[in-house]
Amino acid sequence: MNGTVQVVLLNTEGLVLGVSRKTDHNDFGLVGGSLEDYDSTPELGAIRECKEETGLDISNLKLVYLKASSDGRVGYTYIAEWSGDITYDEPHVVKWTTFSELIKGSFGRWNLEVYHSLLNLGINVK
Repeated sequence: MNGTVQVVLLNTEGLVLGVSRKTDHNDFGLVGGSLEDYDSTPELGAIRECKEETGLDISNLKLVYLKASSDGRVGYTYIAEWSGDITYDEPHVVKWTTFSELIKGSFGRWNLEVYHSLLNLGINVK
């Protein structure tokens, strides 16, 4: 598959789970990454990325934002329910944060568009 997936995970305070870039632990974005050839659907790719990056299991995925880029790649952003404990082996930082911090990161424009999409859907986020 050609594209990316991102997952919005919220806690009870409305904070979103952010993952830092592996090369810059002050640059946070949504959980997610590139789809792999073996991901038969974007949803399965999102489940895999979430497990790899956070150790969390996700369910009840709902598409909240979809965008195609000029190079033909499609970005799928889901909101999902989560369970489990945060654990990971990858060289990044995982923390509960605000969308304002995500908007300051490398994928800030994307995260701003996702933030507006969530608000338009009536989903309360910080």
